[in-house]
Amino acid sequence: MTSETPFYGREDELNRLAGLLKKKTSSLVVIKGRRRIGKSRLILEFSNGLKTFTFTGLPPTKNTTAQTQREYFVQQMERLLGLR
Repeated sequence: MTSETPFYGREDELNRLAGLLKKKTSSLVVIKGRRRIGKSRLILEFSNGLKTFTFTGLPPTKNTTAQTQREYFVQQMERLLGLR
């Protein structure tokens, strides 16, 4: 799913992601930056046409621990990928 608005000026980032996709080994990619600079849009544009899975984190609360976050991630993997 891509946006209706044009996507400009991120060719370097798209090429870098495409290079990682061609590797025969896995990579962890962290995309960070100030808010509202197009991180989510970059991911959408790059993943257009690829099979993707979306994982979400738990919102921070006083009861949210690192362990509950890990358990929630595992639950999502089990549901989306069929992994145990």
